[in-house]
Amino acid sequence: MSKGRRAGERKTVGVWEWNSTVLWSKIVKTDDDSCWAWIGSRGPQTNLYGGRKSGQAQMTQARRILFRDVFGEDCDDKQIKHTCGNAFCMNWQHFDVKPNQRKYRLDGTDRTIEIPRQAKPERIAKIIPVQTQERWWNI
Repeated sequence: MSKGRRAGERKTVGVWEWNSTVLWSKIVKTDDDSCWAWIGSRGPQTNLYGGRKSGQAQMTQARRILFRDVFGEDCDDKQIKHTCGNAFCMNWQHFDVKPNQRKYRLDGTDRTIEIPRQAKPERIAKIIPVQTQERWWNI
């Protein structure tokens, strides 16, 4: 075993890899209907978990790794919110999963950019060229 890696079941979905045993050890499960507490790392507004993305160490929201672990599918193009309102809940039955509608593809490239939800026009002008704005919003 290499330095820094714990024993356990390693899983991979898409470009993400994580230790499933360690992930589940940081979740305190109660009954199926209530919130499950996250006892791992926390950020100011969400729970955090370290995985590997394309072979490089990367922190991400723990609920995104849990989604991959439970359903076995990638969620990079999805929004995962909580129906219970508890940002630290890890009960996957409380997840509200929707397609991510905030990403826009620039014409002629494979790059994607993310537009802030309540973006001000002057901030959008710095992110997206005016010609692209005109095509998108028929200005």
